[in-house]
Amino acid sequence: MKHLLTFLFCIIPFVCYCQQEPIDVAELTIKVGGMSTEELYYGFAEGDQIIFSFEEENGKDIKEIEILEIPSSSKFMDYKTSQIQDKRINVYKKGVYSFRLYNSSVGGRICKIKIHRIPKNQELINFNTDWKWETIYDTIYTPYTENCLIGFDTLHYKETVKELIKTEQVEDIIIDKTQRVHSFWNENSCRTYLRVDLPSNTKQYYKEEKVIAWAYWIGVGEESNKAYARNVAAMGDLASGVVSAFVTPLAGIAIGTITQLLLPTSGEDVEYAFISDYQNVQAFLSSQTYYQFDHGKGIAAYGKKTIPLQGTFYIGLYNDNQTTGIDVNVKIVVIKEVKTYEDIEYDRMKITPKYTTLNKQKMEVKTTKIRVNVEYMFNKKKED
Repeated sequence: MKHLLTFLFCIIPFVCYCQQEPIDVAELTIKVGGMSTEELYYGFAEGDQIIFSFEEENGKDIKEIEILEIPSSSKFMDYKTSQIQDKRINVYKKGVYSFRLYNSSVGGRICKIKIHRIPKNQELINFNTDWKWETIYDTIYTPYTENCLIGFDTLHYKETVKELIKTEQVEDIIIDKTQRVHSFWNENSCRTYLRVDLPSNTKQYYKEEKVIAWAYWIGVGEESNKAYARNVAAMGDLASGVVSAFVTPLAGIAIGTITQLLLPTSGEDVEYAFISDYQNVQAFLSSQTYYQFDHGKGIAAYGKKTIPLQGTFYIGLYNDNQTTGIDVNVKIVVIKEVKTYEDIEYDRMKITPKYTTLNKQKMEVKTTKIRVNVEYMFNKKKED
């Protein structure tokens, strides 16, 4: 009994299919070019039986033949064949099938193809095997977080800032000295020197001092002293009407408000030299070759210097008068730039943004085109 039931279950589907005549789906002769693929697409109803036959006209093999249920379910595949006779494939659900022929040879292949279908009942005899493209819309929601501004925090506080409140130029008389220089035939040397120490720059928290220039006056005897006194008395005229807080005309020379001073017209003269180091001072005193950065000769002389501004240098004095000694007055005035600072307190306000983290979703619609039965499209529209 058991064997009889098994036999009946096996033969019933065959009997059902045999009740219907095969219906032509396609009978084609196509050329598959060298190193190329050809694909045919047809739709089938649920319960159909596909009958596929293939023959290469010249008996040449084709590399690969595959029957595929779209999108990716392979139902049949054969390799290096020149003929397939009545290959039957059962269709378990309505769909579109692909018949793919791949030729790996350089030469083309002439292929004769027959495709039939046997419907499972009379109602499906006129089933449309055509297919159409349908666009599938797939909506994807992707979670993400975003920081959103919800307000501000305001902080009031006081800040102390050191600020420059005043910059001024002040004069500093660092040398005002009369130096005796003996005559050439005197038992004492007719050469002598003065040491000049320029003030160092200072930097404190509330005050900074920096030497920016200096000026000198070198004059011989009473005639030069009187000439300098006239320069002091005439400071207003010499400065071209500029009101100055400086005491000496040399300060005006150093900063440029005075361009020239009155000089004596008669009297003994002196030769002077500005010498950078003591080694060259010794050479000067010994009447040997020495290095200097300025020199001159006259009853009186003046000038402005911006180099050097720091350190020590020397002024060498030489009297070439054979019998008469001279008294040389040397004045040096430096100009300092003085900056004064103070602590100033300010009311400040600091604004800090406040954020919160929100969980959000981003919608993305992806579209995909698939092959579907024309019957499926028709039924779908009818349902809509």
